[in-house]
Parts: sequence; C-alpha cells; structure tokens
Amino acid sequence: MPDAASVAGGVYKSRRPQASPLFRLVSDHLHRLQTVYDDRFAREYGPWRPVVARVADKFLACGVLEHGFARVRCDACTHEYLLAFSCKCRYFCPSCHAKRLAIWT
Repeated sequence: MPDAASVAGGVYKSRRPQASPLFRLVSDHLHRLQTVYDDRFAREYGPWRPVVARVADKFLACGVLEHGFARVRCDACTHEYLLAFSCKCRYFCPSCHAKRLAIWT
C-alpha cells in the first residue's frame, strides 16, 4: 500500500479551512443556534448536548495555524513547512473524516 507522500507526489499543500462554506456557516451561525436551540428545536430533537459545541469549536480550530502547529523539516534537504493541528473529529470535519477513511481502507 503506498504511503500518503508517494500518492500526493511528496508535496504537502496546506488547505484553507476558513474558505470552505461549512467553516463559514459554522463560524457565522453556531452562537445563534446555541441561543435559539432550546426554544425552537429541543422539543423535537432533544436537549442541546454540550458535545455539539465542543466538536464545532474543534472544527473551527482545525487546520488553522493560529490554533497550533508543528514545524516539519526534511533532514535531507532542510525544507521546512508549518503543519496546522487537526481536530480529529470524524463525521463532522470533512478533512479529518477523509483522512480517517483513507487510513482504514
């Protein structure tokens, strides 16, 4: 099974999570959803679960350098780049979910 570097051609390309429609939707409307959820949705879908806010907050920090990163350096050529931390939230974060699917298939 080929490793990720050989599949991608050995070149890491950082993504821009803030540019995705899902990121913009969550960042723009999460607070409002939390404030109106009990009145509008709790009766039909149950109470607001704290895990929802935790997963959304992790998603908003996923892939954003300002929320933490690792410096990756090639010993052979000394090329360096910054790799932003991921949220590891399967099913909600498209990037982390796709990575987990690729690992398990």
